[in-house]
Amino acid sequence: MKDTGYKIRVIGMQGCLVRRDLEDLLSGCSAVCSSSRLLDVSSKVIEGLFPAPDIIPITPLSEMVQGLQGHLEKGNCAVLASGDPLFFGIGRRLLTLFNSEKIEFYPSLSAVQLACARFKIPWDDARIISLHGRKDDLVFSRILSKRKSIIFTDGFNMPDSVAARLLELMKNAGARELLGHVRIHVAEELDCPAEQLNSLGLEEAASRKFSPLNIMIVEIHDDLLPSRGTGLMEKEISHLRGLITKDEIRAATLHRLRLKPGTILWDIGAGSGSVSLEATRLYPDITSFAVERNPEQQRIIRENIKRFRLFNVIPIDGAAPEVLHTLPPPQRVFIGGSGGRLKEIIKDCAERMAPGGIMVANAILEQTCRDAPVLMAKEGLTVDTARISVARGSGGETPPVELNTITIIRGIKEGAHS
Repeated sequence: MKDTGYKIRVIGMQGCLVRRDLEDLLSGCSAVCSSSRLLDVSSKVIEGLFPAPDIIPITPLSEMVQGLQGHLEKGNCAVLASGDPLFFGIGRRLLTLFNSEKIEFYPSLSAVQLACARFKIPWDDARIISLHGRKDDLVFSRILSKRKSIIFTDGFNMPDSVAARLLELMKNAGARELLGHVRIHVAEELDCPAEQLNSLGLEEAASRKFSPLNIMIVEIHDDLLPSRGTGLMEKEISHLRGLITKDEIRAATLHRLRLKPGTILWDIGAGSGSVSLEATRLYPDITSFAVERNPEQQRIIRENIKRFRLFNVIPIDGAAPEVLHTLPPPQRVFIGGSGGRLKEIIKDCAERMAPGGIMVANAILEQTCRDAPVLMAKEGLTVDTARISVARGSGGETPPVELNTITIIRGIKEGAHS
């Protein structure tokens, strides 16, 4: 495109208010790109312009870009946007499509600033989440791990559906009595005649309907927030008849898994869920699916989720590999128990695991120690093993007690490391 020296003026609009300088910014523009809502807000100013600019719908984006490119040969162009165009707005996308020197930004107050001012909530410590176009459920469990989340919703992820997902997570973990520790604030139609502000409990928010023009704030009381760090002890975790990954082995297992923020972890044969618990305490943005077929163990997993407030551990009732097809593809897999289905589980996990993903299996039985590396290698994983013996003592004259020797088998899937 020939450089004519003309600019794209990206103009932030605040609710239904008309900027005092809007006429000056639009004056002489050959085209104005806008949504129908902002076009209605600006209609009187636009109708008074001479010569009249062409109006280009802001969607579909490809047609808007094509229109901008054509009109930039004739004069400056304007793009009307909500709030601050560089804050979860169209500004970022325009910077990838046009030379930055061709773009000028004129922001207004963002919806986040306005909403937090209305509710008198400081927002410098908040996590800001955009749900625009998101269909996955992983983000919802992570909302419960942060004291304050500010959420841009869309037509699919409205405040009532977000509240319903949070409600489902807490109920699934048996934490219904903790629902009062979640507070929902919704600002609708900010700086418009129909502006509404509502502060609600989780159940009430899930049962309400809201304007599509909204922003949502979720506040979590300190009593519902998990503590962070590593070093959970067996005696702190509910478990059944000693069926728990021992502290030292758990630490080594997590090291071999090489977890990082945002990981999806499958914890298969989760038992008490101790590996999932430790993983999500370390990384609040991890989602761990604790797959367990034993109903009593599943009850214990839920008890531990509630006790440690780790709602990004998702209990999955049922046996692997049958239930695995319901889960999103993992970057990490831990196999703590296989119920005699090791071959099928490794095959299914290897196929679903992302390139660069890591699978770890802990084995006590010699047959498992022999079979697991062969099965992983057969699925194309690069395999290594480590055998760990632990002896626990009190430091006195009593000799240390030796625990079962564990072999940790790790398989890494070829591809970019994830």
